[in-house]
Amino acid sequence: MNEDVSALIERHQRWWAREATLITQVAGAPLGDLWLPLADGTLATRDMDLTPDLLDFERLLPGQDDADADGGVAIHGDIFRTTTAFGRVPWLEAILGAPVRATIQGGSMRTKPLVENWTDWSTVPAYRNDAWYALLLRLTEALVERAGGRAAVVQPTLRGPSDLAEALLGPELLSFSLYDHPAALRSFLEETTAVFVEVLHALLARIPPLAGGYVSPFGIWAPGTVVRTQCDASAFLSGRHYAEWFLPYDVRIAESVDYAFIHLHSCSLHTVDALLEMPRPQAIQVTLEAAPSGPLLQDMLPTFRQILAVKPLLLEGQLDDDDVALLLDALPTGGLAIIARRAAW
Repeated sequence: MNEDVSALIERHQRWWAREATLITQVAGAPLGDLWLPLADGTLATRDMDLTPDLLDFERLLPGQDDADADGGVAIHGDIFRTTTAFGRVPWLEAILGAPVRATIQGGSMRTKPLVENWTDWSTVPAYRNDAWYALLLRLTEALVERAGGRAAVVQPTLRGPSDLAEALLGPELLSFSLYDHPAALRSFLEETTAVFVEVLHALLARIPPLAGGYVSPFGIWAPGTVVRTQCDASAFLSGRHYAEWFLPYDVRIAESVDYAFIHLHSCSLHTVDALLEMPRPQAIQVTLEAAPSGPLLQDMLPTFRQILAVKPLLLEGQLDDDDVALLLDALPTGGLAIIARRAAW
């Protein structure tokens, strides 16, 4: 391991202890159209229902990169370069059996709700699509071989328990179930959280450690196993509902590994108080929504200070030099990480 990598790992370890600052600039172009290589050798040009057999496995893998042929993992600013299994796939929802719809011009893949009523869920022993699961594991194994230590292989986006409930049940059934079907919803959350943990650990078993730890999807190394979870569906829940119903399952995911991030959006920070009351997840990542859809940066500073008094905080978004300067001047820098996305450098 070269000196630069060793020094960065040491800084990341101090970041977890809220003793260091990390700053990185990365390209931040919009997603654009969905690039979807099909098994027949073509690219998808229209929206379609997608199954694993329709995809071209080889073209889903990134090309060989000899930029770091000395075998050292690549560094980008204060983070590690990462690679992950085809990130547009909603992997957990697909593995749980939800139909996947690819929207080419929309640049995304979505799933349709799987359960119309609780009788649907209770009468089927297990919702599972092992073909999607097998594809995820096969892609991860191939990425490890293809990366050759030049990039850190990390978990893809795995949506958390509240998001899985919203995706598989739909927002209406989820909302009503908080009051009308609490036992069924608890059982659902138990089952889907168990699948999250199962898939996560299957991935970790296939990803080689780096210096005794693992790199998170954000490019930050942790001195042990690490997970990224999220609770985007909390946007239509109250802080109390999130704390009562979904936080325990995010905590369970975090407790299944050594270190954990939870992903939030700046327009939905009402879960922060509940998250700060729990030792895990140990770190919070906030994606900053650009104005006017999101709050102003200066208006969020008190919440960011509140987080940094307890946990490391990663802020990521379209940030110019003035924005970064504001954050560094107004916030405690120990435990602060900034990933500034720029449309052009």
